[in-house]
Amino acid sequence: MNGQQHCEYSASDFEATVIETTDTRLIHVSGHGLCASPGWTVELVAANPGVVPHPESLWLELRETPPTGDRPRVLTESNVEAMIEDAHAQQVVIRFRWRDGFVLPLRERVIAARR
Repeated sequence: MNGQQHCEYSASDFEATVIETTDTRLIHVSGHGLCASPGWTVELVAANPGVVPHPESLWLELRETPPTGDRPRVLTESNVEAMIEDAHAQQVVIRFRWRDGFVLPLRERVIAARR
């Protein structure tokens, strides 16, 4: 662990899945980090609102809020997920303010045929 400054994240703990509907294309991003104590709030927010220089990439920033007060130091998994409507993205870029980010390839959601 890197102390209580930030949780630890790995690209292998995240996935991005495309969900096609009749009228829209959604991207579901989910993952988790390992935090030094319980009570962390973790969220994914748009990292490039407005003009998008690379429409093939959906950029998200991971933001954390540490818990208030004294907490026992117990390694705790903190989950995060986001659902984004995007017609063009081929990959998701997860950015952090304090370290290098990573790129997630998009997986197509497999829908089983009805019998």
